[in-house]
Amino acid sequence: MELSTALPKERFSANDAKEPAIRVGIVGCGSRGLTLLERLCALAGESERRVEISVFDPHRPGPGLHSVEQPDYLMLNTVASQISMFPDRAALGGSNGRQGPNFYEWCLRFKPGGRPVQANEFLPRRWLGEYLAWTYDEVIRTLPDNVHVVHYATVVDKIEHTDLGGFELSTEHGLKHHLDWLLITIGHGKAPMPVEKVDRVTRRVCPYPQPNSLSSITSTDLVGVEGLGLSAMDVVAGLTVGRGGAFVQAPEGLRYKASGEEPRVFMYSRSGLPYRTRPDIAAHRTGGSPLIFTLSAVADLRAGNPQGLDFERQVLPLLKAEMLAEYFGLIAALRGESAARVKSELATAFLLGDMEGKTHELARRFDAEMLDDSAFAPLHLRAPVDNYAQWVRAFIEADLQESIVDLDHSPLKAAVEVWRSCREQLRRVVDNRGLTPASRKIFFSQYAPLVNPMVAGPQKERHQEILALEEAGILQWVHGSKVIHNKASGAVSITLNCDQIVTLDALIAAHVSSNATAVVQPVIIRQLMERGIVHSLDDLGGCYVNSVGKAQPNLWITGPIVEGATYYNHYVPSSGSYSRAFVDADRMAREMLGILVH
Repeated sequence: MELSTALPKERFSANDAKEPAIRVGIVGCGSRGLTLLERLCALAGESERRVEISVFDPHRPGPGLHSVEQPDYLMLNTVASQISMFPDRAALGGSNGRQGPNFYEWCLRFKPGGRPVQANEFLPRRWLGEYLAWTYDEVIRTLPDNVHVVHYATVVDKIEHTDLGGFELSTEHGLKHHLDWLLITIGHGKAPMPVEKVDRVTRRVCPYPQPNSLSSITSTDLVGVEGLGLSAMDVVAGLTVGRGGAFVQAPEGLRYKASGEEPRVFMYSRSGLPYRTRPDIAAHRTGGSPLIFTLSAVADLRAGNPQGLDFERQVLPLLKAEMLAEYFGLIAALRGESAARVKSELATAFLLGDMEGKTHELARRFDAEMLDDSAFAPLHLRAPVDNYAQWVRAFIEADLQESIVDLDHSPLKAAVEVWRSCREQLRRVVDNRGLTPASRKIFFSQYAPLVNPMVAGPQKERHQEILALEEAGILQWVHGSKVIHNKASGAVSITLNCDQIVTLDALIAAHVSSNATAVVQPVIIRQLMERGIVHSLDDLGGCYVNSVGKAQPNLWITGPIVEGATYYNHYVPSSGSYSRAFVDADRMAREMLGILVH
């Protein structure tokens, strides 16, 4: 689809110059920057003040990481109907929003010539990039008369805090921009690629952007893929269907038809634990309200512990109890009994301190297994070294069956979904120094990494394809302890089951970089840290504003770049229910415009 890039001309009249304009800068305009831009433009109509918004992004505003140039085999892992850039009252916590199509509705309107689209379907990321670009154009098309937006297709390479309290931005083209308010939303930090040595035995290959990033790999190469999550699935797709291979349904199940251009792939990870697949879900499913791990329970904990919470001692018991309520509640519903009554029984037992006794009673009553500790204890599940490949296959096959059963019929999936459905409670536990320093380190090193493998893993179709590739001999899982790195030669070798040692021709680190160290932070963030405008409290990363612990009233840094200071920032927003991304953007916009903050 051809998207219009035409933007309206200057709308200001001479009469608008009676008082200075509010000058706002947005550095980075992917989905998070676009969210603030939408809120600013929507709310500016409530004021007669002129607003000048400068958007700094070397690429087209909107898509961010969801490039419209990427191949269709790179898929979203959120269903179409759960993505929206147009906040309704529910998303904004009761404030007025903006009318507009969610991603699914947009696809129905603008993708009529493509394949049929379902509300609960996982669609190509490229389509989301087009939707985000269209949203930007729609926001610009409907600007209030007192708002002017200019997009500067350039990189900001320097930010200075002026004596008057504003900001001076310098771009790579030497231009300077003076601003009153500044938002930095530039996505994930990026680890520097190691310098490639000509004599290095094993080449290091970047997983993105595809397909060009994988073009140096040949069909005769032995390739290591470090990671078992979404990025690893992307790499495997690029090396198989991206090279002309195809998956076909056969009487015995899904099979892979090779093109002959595929390399041999070895997959491994540091933990060795596969990701759980996304379960089938009704398009507009809304789960019940939590009974135990509630926002009010978190507020009470925070109020009673101003010096910080201990996550494992004070918070994890509430989370575990909520998971058990979901688990046994669904078991009860599947046996024809009242889920609400069973959940209420568990909530009462929690208040009385008798959760263990109650859960064992329910297990006996329904002749059901207890919820496995690995659902809430990240160190409980261990990947065996012996027969690792067989163990991974069995794990994926069993988990696929739970996903196919779907979220409304799998007690296990319903229980682990609490990690997602209660993420706002987790944010309010963690954000604004809610945990003690020691507990914060434990949370981000042990528990936060559990969430994606639990509830934000690949689509079930991807794992079905992985099984077919392993069956076809294209792919093999290896335990991380079998991977040997030779620092002197740069060689990476793998010991196979028969004690045969093979040396990899290429290695792809297929996982998202952490923001834990300043070396992966973008240049402008490092500059702000050096000048004391922002800093990190410890080696977990995450930007804190002001080196003396106070907030800079006219500077915001949002999105994945502040993961560690805040929790769970890497997602595209949605409407229909409370959305932290929309609410934060609404608050920022109101403060910038001098409008009452709810």
